[in-house]
Amino acid sequence: MPAYIQEGDAFGWFIFADGAGAVVLERQEQSNSGYIEGAFITDGTQWNFLGVYAGGTKKSITHESLNAGEYGLQLLQKMPGDRNVKLWPPLVQRLLDKAAISQSAVSHYLFTQINKSVIEQVMEILGEPLEKTTMVMDRYGYTGSACIPMALHEALKEGRIKKGDLVVLVASGAGLAVGAALLRL
Repeated sequence: MPAYIQEGDAFGWFIFADGAGAVVLERQEQSNSGYIEGAFITDGTQWNFLGVYAGGTKKSITHESLNAGEYGLQLLQKMPGDRNVKLWPPLVQRLLDKAAISQSAVSHYLFTQINKSVIEQVMEILGEPLEKTTMVMDRYGYTGSACIPMALHEALKEGRIKKGDLVVLVASGAGLAVGAALLRL
């Protein structure tokens, strides 16, 4: 998305910040670690909030649209601040139900690192202490899809997650798509 951000669009640069992160998985015989279950939801009701709406066959780019700033990434409506607060807790519960694992068995939660107060509210709704999550946006800012691997790295480095722990990962994307995964490290 950074290729479509208009010059001077501070929101666009923030929301689609770049970072790098990866998780390397290795198959190990005699191990119960790995991916356990996933859950995914989409909600297309915010299709007209944020996106690239010009440049295709429906709305071609013209000199007039360029002069009017109607090109590239456009924020047409303010994104609801509580959408992740509403979506993440039920998705976590659905994930745990699918895996037949109680919430008390989860050692740690990692969320898209877009907003500290959202993570705090979600942890409160889940009835979990903040010690069971890791936030890195204070050190790295928002780094897009890299934020969860970066938070995982920090949690491992700090000893907050250990081998054998059950970890829930929850990520949101604009549009809106939300995915969750349950791992045993």
